[in-house]
Amino acid sequence: MAQAEYVGSPHESPHRHAPAPDPVTVSDLLAEPLLRNTLVAGATGAGRAVRWCLPLSEITGDPDAAEEGVAVHAHADNLRDGAGPATVERVVASGAVALLVRLGRADVASPAELRASFPEARAAADAAGLPLALLPPTADYRAVSQLVATKVLAQATHVLQYSDRVHRSLGEIHARGAGIPSLAYGMARMGESPVMVVDLDGTVLAYETTAAGTKPAPEPVAAVLARHVEGLVRGELPIGATVLDPVAGSAVVPIAAAVMFGGEISGLVAVLEPPHGDPHDRAQRRIIAEEGAVLVGSEMLRIRSMTEAEERTRGDFVVELVHGRFADGGQLQARARHHGFSVDGTYAVYVAELDPPASDDVRAVRRFNAAARAVERLYPEAALPTLATQIGGNLVVVHPVANGVDAAAVRDVAGAVRRVLRERLDAEARVAFGRVGTGAGGVATSYREARTALALGRRIDVPPVAGYDDLRIFVALRDLADSENGRSFAAEMLAPLRRADGNARSLESVVFAYIAESGNLNAAARRLGLHRNTTLYKLDRVSRVLGMDIRSADTQFMVWLAHHIDTLTQVNDSLDEELAPPP
Repeated sequence: MAQAEYVGSPHESPHRHAPAPDPVTVSDLLAEPLLRNTLVAGATGAGRAVRWCLPLSEITGDPDAAEEGVAVHAHADNLRDGAGPATVERVVASGAVALLVRLGRADVASPAELRASFPEARAAADAAGLPLALLPPTADYRAVSQLVATKVLAQATHVLQYSDRVHRSLGEIHARGAGIPSLAYGMARMGESPVMVVDLDGTVLAYETTAAGTKPAPEPVAAVLARHVEGLVRGELPIGATVLDPVAGSAVVPIAAAVMFGGEISGLVAVLEPPHGDPHDRAQRRIIAEEGAVLVGSEMLRIRSMTEAEERTRGDFVVELVHGRFADGGQLQARARHHGFSVDGTYAVYVAELDPPASDDVRAVRRFNAAARAVERLYPEAALPTLATQIGGNLVVVHPVANGVDAAAVRDVAGAVRRVLRERLDAEARVAFGRVGTGAGGVATSYREARTALALGRRIDVPPVAGYDDLRIFVALRDLADSENGRSFAAEMLAPLRRADGNARSLESVVFAYIAESGNLNAAARRLGLHRNTTLYKLDRVSRVLGMDIRSADTQFMVWLAHHIDTLTQVNDSLDEELAPPP
């Protein structure tokens, strides 16, 4: 995607907003009565913009002192006696856009004779694409410079007046708090073209046109704008009004301007004009895009402030809900009513862990929050809302479960949450969920079970979507892991292995590989990547350390049971510490 012209001063940084006038060109200047029918060479450069006029005496020809946008005024004496090519070369080297030569009274001739004058200069100007005009004796520097200044200032004044009119019209819409779609419609009405607004992630926030207009399919346009936003964020593209390439399959040309506030890019406004549009209409649409981007940014800021405040409130409620911190039933009732939570409803809690974890930069946080909102909208037909928020880098989802819903439907929700995160954040996710519970107490229990399943999933081989009931052996061992006898048994079985291992834990890993392969020595060696004899030596050592034959099924079961109790104990202790009420 090419970015076409950036409209603004040639010395201005492309990372600032600039007015977007339809510039005064060399052709426009030469159409004035004083300069009409004076162009004799270099017509290919007549479309370049003119911003000022300087005498030849002030042109050094030094490329480091570029005179972009400057028309150079000179006397015919500078073209005589073979000096024409050197003068043209000097003007071209300076970066000027035109050479306006005032003739002497002795040079006045018919138009046909005039076009034959100064052939060397004309040939050099044609070769360089530098417009060369032979002016009448009355067109002295004062008259020409005044003409240039008048046209440029008149054009700038027109732009400012039109910009003010656009800003006031859109400002009235913004003041009514009508929202981004209404602002986009106002822009579409003024520009007589469709208008699309996208956010930082390329999501379409508004797509409007007038009743008489037609809207191209949004997908190709949105894809082009999403790529442009990425370029803006990376600092590769100008944020001012930029004319993009025509959108393939849509027959529109986006005129795009970045939406900014607080020094940050927050989206994009694009006026979609037809290809080969009128230059004056294009200039006006540039202004509409620029001014619209400013007011859309203000509206985005207002909406974002409200949204972030609501998200913080909802997030605080979910945090206190899953941690079981509502000791006062009245307080729970009041806040539950605000968030649509039913104290008598049944819920399942899902916890999603990203891989890689979400970063904490501003854009990543906003994308994560947007994904959370997308999860909340997964089941709009549900009688009660889904609540989602970020806790400790994980997405926590409190989802209502209707009476009679089977376990497969509860699992399907976990799969849907995982799909949203993969699509929105382009990251893999592990999702665990607890059993269905009733009210605030049931939510807190389900959350703990989901966290337990998630933590166990990091230690053992389980699918990326797993429920607490999927880890049945750990569910069965929960009471044993919480008992003194269970903890003592695990410690007594594993302590000798760990003392013999030191920090390496190699004996422990050999035992668990051997047990996992149902006592098959060769399979255990392959799993460990060890030689069979090395594995056998280590197993013999395990038997000596334990004082029991590890080849015995009873011994294997005891070690396996101790390991599972120890794993569950570590998970429970970690959760107890995290979920304990604040002091």
